[in-house]
Amino acid sequence: MGKIGLVLAGGVAKGAYEAGVLKAMAEKDIVPDVIVGISAGAINGTFAASAIARGVFNAETVDEELIWLWENKVNAQNLYDCFDADERSSIASRSLSNLFARLGIDPLRRQYTPRIGWDTIIAFEKLVKGDFVSLITHGFLKAVLEARLFPIENVAREVVLSIVATDLGGSTIFTEDGDLVPQYSHFEEFHWHNRTQAEWESFIVRLRQLIVASSSFPFAFPPMPVEMSNGKEHFLADGGIMDCAPIGRAIRLDPEVDTLLVSLGPTMVDKPETLEPTLPAVMARVFTMLAGKYLITNFRKVQQVNRKIEHLRAFLDTDKRGRVMRTRRNEDLCMAAGFASLDQFLERRIVKLVPIFPVPSLSGDVFEGFFKPKLIRQYVKKGYEDTLGALRDHGLVAPPAEIKPLHPRKTSRRTRVIAAE
Repeated sequence: MGKIGLVLAGGVAKGAYEAGVLKAMAEKDIVPDVIVGISAGAINGTFAASAIARGVFNAETVDEELIWLWENKVNAQNLYDCFDADERSSIASRSLSNLFARLGIDPLRRQYTPRIGWDTIIAFEKLVKGDFVSLITHGFLKAVLEARLFPIENVAREVVLSIVATDLGGSTIFTEDGDLVPQYSHFEEFHWHNRTQAEWESFIVRLRQLIVASSSFPFAFPPMPVEMSNGKEHFLADGGIMDCAPIGRAIRLDPEVDTLLVSLGPTMVDKPETLEPTLPAVMARVFTMLAGKYLITNFRKVQQVNRKIEHLRAFLDTDKRGRVMRTRRNEDLCMAAGFASLDQFLERRIVKLVPIFPVPSLSGDVFEGFFKPKLIRQYVKKGYEDTLGALRDHGLVAPPAEIKPLHPRKTSRRTRVIAAE
């Protein structure tokens, strides 16, 4: 087996499922070389990459650092109470939680402390006009990253993390070949390897920015202003808006990746008994539908390429050693199969896909876990169990040894006689 890739998709509160996934992987010593993280998966993926680089990717570390965080700190009250450190900036101050605080309203605790003053009047005016861009700010996530994401003195193992965000300044362009190409998704790679202190500081600052941007679920969080390579500032939002499971990205990151684990908590779109006509319920439903669509589409693309490679190899001319020959016929066959050239075909490889999804779907919508800690614990447990099963089913770990029943030892006639006496 070559290198292992891991795709951790978004899922809002159901991102806790991936914490269980990582615990099972660490327990079975399945260490990814390449990780792609989106939204909640960007947070989980960054933790995994950091633990791998520190040489402490084990079940105990995942339990103590990541699962503890999900089960004890990630809840609606903490998300709401923790304001953005840069609350004065235009984008951070335009949240509903900011307006409520200026009015003396705490909707989660159901408390109201009357306030009087010009600022209160201005806040009320903005509330009536709907002049806000999000429900809450990035405060909680920024505080977590500042406390838990830090430079590493000595990297024990190198790992690559790709974080996916959606560029709200994106566009659709025509290429020279006349193709329409979307430019909405923004990918950035972060390589954990030994570097100077100054390089680490720049690395951490940029990584924090991209994690926050990738986790900026529309309407819940404001988009994140990030300076791009051209020096211009773009607003980035949740990476799951355009593609919640970029499987192909993980394959292209490293040509030696031949096994890819793909995890996504909210995959199943079950028929609801009742669909509550509330904004959070509708948002959760739309998110789940899009996540399932992207996942299925990308999964099928990889499967189709695998089958194409396998079938095409059977028709190509090979030498006595079984190597593909550079003949005109082989070139034509590859181009007829949709590859740009024989060289492009030879660069492709069959990638083993290992899906890790909850079946049936996890209880509650993608927000409900923030209000019910019991659900978060269920998500973690289910992710752990599903991963152990997937690893066994795909031959990545050995199945548990069958325990044979112990047969009672036969006794001789003399022993029975003595016992009777």
